[in-house]
Amino acid sequence: MDEHTIKEKIGKIRPQVIGVVITQRENEINLCPINFQAVSTIYEKPPSVCIGLDNSNYTLETILETKEFVYAYPSKNQLKDTIYCGTVSRHNVDKLNNTNFTFSPSKIIKPPILNNAVLNFECKLIHYINLGQFTIVVGEIKEIYSSDKTTLDKIYSLGGQKYGILKDFEILQEGRK
Repeated sequence: MDEHTIKEKIGKIRPQVIGVVITQRENEINLCPINFQAVSTIYEKPPSVCIGLDNSNYTLETILETKEFVYAYPSKNQLKDTIYCGTVSRHNVDKLNNTNFTFSPSKIIKPPILNNAVLNFECKLIHYINLGQFTIVVGEIKEIYSSDKTTLDKIYSLGGQKYGILKDFEILQEGRK
């Protein structure tokens, strides 16, 4: 398949929710936005988060070293800081010094949770697989924090460099019958 066809077809998965991965190495906190993620349902045991990270990524290095991370859904009020953190690498700059993000201690793991996020998940690394250019990381959810924000406060990638929120959604069916 040619690159144009791939871009056109994959574009139909948008909008895609944007999450952030928070890691901590010693006292250095890092935050990395991603949109390659899946969170398990209540039926899957153990509850888990699956994320994809580029192999040159500082966040991936830290997860593999510390075996823990926080996965969070930032709120729409955190859009500019989230985007900024996706444009610079912790390899080169302490990017959080240039944001308004604030954090609170986690209960179980060292990396902190993101204040004012829709949801935060404390995760312990249970599996990873290197796929060449990137690595899939699976973390067991050890603790969940929710805020007064709703699912409509999450940030979505709309394709290209466009970002937005959902204004509403329609329930098409309740239950499985």
